[in-house]
Amino acid sequence: MKNIVYVSTAVKLMHENQLFDILHNARQHNAALNISGVLLYSEGTFIQVLEGRDSVIDALYSRIEADQRHKNVVKLIDEPIAEKSFSQWLMGFTVTDSAKTEKLLGYLKSISELNLNSGNNIAVDAIKTFIENNNLDINS
Repeated sequence: MKNIVYVSTAVKLMHENQLFDILHNARQHNAALNISGVLLYSEGTFIQVLEGRDSVIDALYSRIEADQRHKNVVKLIDEPIAEKSFSQWLMGFTVTDSAKTEKLLGYLKSISELNLNSGNNIAVDAIKTFIENNNLDINS
Protein backbone atom coordinates (compact mmCIF):
# COMPACT_ATOMS: atom_id res chain seq x y z
CA MET A 1 0.00 0.00 0.00
CA LYS A 2 1.19 3.53 -0.72
CA ASN A 3 0.23 7.15 -0.81
CA ILE A 4 0.95 9.90 -3.29
CA VAL A 5 0.61 13.58 -2.54
CA TYR A 6 0.74 16.08 -5.37
CA VAL A 7 0.01 19.74 -6.05
CA SER A 8 -1.17 21.25 -9.32
CA THR A 9 -2.52 24.44 -10.82
CA ALA A 10 -5.95 24.67 -12.42
CA VAL A 11 -5.79 25.77 -16.07
CA LYS A 12 -8.50 28.28 -15.14
CA LEU A 13 -10.20 29.08 -11.87
CA MET A 14 -12.83 26.48 -11.16
CA HIS A 15 -16.41 27.16 -10.19
CA GLU A 16 -18.03 25.36 -7.30
CA ASN A 17 -20.11 23.13 -9.62
CA GLN A 18 -16.95 21.97 -11.43
CA LEU A 19 -15.34 21.10 -8.11
CA PHE A 20 -18.40 19.14 -6.99
CA ASP A 21 -18.36 17.22 -10.29
CA ILE A 22 -14.71 16.28 -9.65
CA LEU A 23 -15.62 15.19 -6.12
CA HIS A 24 -18.60 13.11 -7.26
CA ASN A 25 -16.62 11.33 -9.98
CA ALA A 26 -13.64 10.74 -7.67
CA ARG A 27 -15.84 9.18 -5.00
CA GLN A 28 -17.47 6.78 -7.45
CA HIS A 29 -14.12 5.75 -8.92
CA ASN A 30 -12.40 5.50 -5.54
CA ALA A 31 -15.13 3.39 -3.97
CA ALA A 32 -14.76 0.80 -6.72
CA LEU A 33 -10.97 0.61 -6.25
CA ASN A 34 -10.69 1.02 -2.45
CA ILE A 35 -8.88 4.36 -2.76
CA SER A 36 -9.11 6.96 -0.02
CA GLY A 37 -7.69 10.44 0.33
CA VAL A 38 -8.36 14.12 0.52
CA LEU A 39 -8.56 16.91 -2.07
CA LEU A 40 -8.15 20.60 -1.29
CA TYR A 41 -8.56 23.51 -3.69
CA SER A 42 -7.74 27.15 -3.08
CA GLU A 43 -7.62 29.92 -5.66
CA GLY A 44 -6.52 27.74 -8.54
CA THR A 45 -4.26 25.36 -6.63
CA PHE A 46 -5.02 21.73 -5.80
CA ILE A 47 -3.35 19.45 -3.31
CA GLN A 48 -4.43 15.84 -3.13
CA VAL A 49 -3.54 12.76 -1.11
CA LEU A 50 -4.30 9.37 -2.65
CA GLU A 51 -4.03 6.12 -0.67
CA GLY A 52 -4.43 2.54 -1.79
CA ARG A 53 -2.78 -0.43 -3.48
CA ASP A 54 0.47 0.52 -5.23
CA SER A 55 -0.57 -0.39 -8.78
CA VAL A 56 -3.98 1.27 -8.40
CA ILE A 57 -2.51 4.53 -7.06
CA ASP A 58 0.19 4.60 -9.75
CA ALA A 59 -2.43 4.12 -12.49
CA LEU A 60 -4.66 6.82 -11.03
CA TYR A 61 -1.77 9.24 -10.73
CA SER A 62 -0.92 8.68 -14.40
CA ARG A 63 -4.52 9.59 -15.31
CA ILE A 64 -4.33 12.68 -13.09
CA GLU A 65 -1.10 13.83 -14.75
CA ALA A 66 -2.83 13.66 -18.16
CA ASP A 67 -5.96 15.53 -16.99
CA GLN A 68 -6.30 18.72 -19.05
CA ARG A 69 -8.08 20.66 -16.26
CA HIS A 70 -4.79 21.30 -14.50
CA LYS A 71 -1.09 21.81 -15.19
CA ASN A 72 2.21 21.92 -13.32
CA VAL A 73 1.49 18.64 -11.54
CA VAL A 74 4.24 18.12 -8.97
CA LYS A 75 4.50 14.93 -6.96
CA LEU A 76 5.50 15.80 -3.40
CA ILE A 77 5.31 12.38 -1.77
CA ASP A 78 5.31 8.83 -3.12
CA GLU A 79 5.88 6.37 -0.29
CA PRO A 80 4.77 3.07 1.14
CA ILE A 81 2.37 3.25 4.08
CA ALA A 82 1.39 0.71 6.71
CA GLU A 83 -2.13 2.10 7.12
CA LYS A 84 -4.34 4.74 5.58
CA SER A 85 -4.62 8.15 7.22
CA PHE A 86 -7.88 8.92 5.40
CA SER A 87 -9.48 5.47 5.44
CA GLN A 88 -12.92 6.86 6.31
CA TRP A 89 -12.98 9.09 3.21
CA LEU A 90 -13.41 7.93 -0.37
CA MET A 91 -12.32 11.48 -1.05
CA GLY A 92 -12.36 14.09 1.68
CA PHE A 93 -12.89 17.54 0.23
CA THR A 94 -13.06 21.17 1.18
CA VAL A 95 -13.69 24.53 -0.40
CA THR A 96 -13.64 27.80 1.45
CA ASP A 97 -17.43 28.34 1.59
CA SER A 98 -18.44 25.90 4.31
CA ALA A 99 -22.07 27.08 4.38
CA LYS A 100 -22.67 25.45 0.97
CA THR A 101 -20.77 22.24 1.58
CA GLU A 102 -21.21 21.29 5.21
CA LYS A 103 -23.83 18.63 4.43
CA LEU A 104 -21.61 16.70 2.01
CA LEU A 105 -20.46 13.31 3.21
CA GLY A 106 -16.72 13.44 3.73
CA TYR A 107 -16.54 17.23 3.91
CA LEU A 108 -13.56 18.36 5.96
CA LYS A 109 -15.02 20.58 8.67
CA SER A 110 -11.90 21.34 10.67
CA ILE A 111 -8.17 20.81 10.64
CA SER A 112 -8.53 18.66 13.78
CA GLU A 113 -10.16 15.96 11.62
CA LEU A 114 -6.73 15.40 10.09
CA ASN A 115 -5.48 13.90 13.34
CA LEU A 116 -7.15 10.60 12.46
CA ASN A 117 -4.54 7.84 12.79
CA SER A 118 -1.80 10.11 11.56
CA GLY A 119 0.87 9.81 14.23
CA ASN A 120 3.81 11.34 12.41
CA ASN A 121 2.40 11.18 8.86
CA ILE A 122 4.03 13.31 6.17
CA ALA A 123 0.91 13.31 3.94
CA VAL A 124 -1.25 14.68 6.75
CA ASP A 125 1.42 17.28 7.48
CA ALA A 126 1.39 18.35 3.81
CA ILE A 127 -2.39 18.88 3.90
CA LYS A 128 -2.18 20.85 7.16
CA THR A 129 0.57 23.05 5.71
CA PHE A 130 -1.53 23.74 2.60
CA ILE A 131 -4.50 24.75 4.76
CA GLU A 132 -2.37 27.01 6.92
CA ASN A 133 -0.37 28.59 4.07
CA ASN A 134 -3.52 29.39 2.09
CA ASN A 135 -5.31 30.72 5.18
CA LEU A 136 -8.22 28.40 4.49
CA ASP A 137 -10.97 28.83 7.05
CA ILE A 138 -12.34 25.33 7.31
CA ASN A 139 -13.37 25.39 10.96
CA SER A 140 -17.07 25.11 11.60
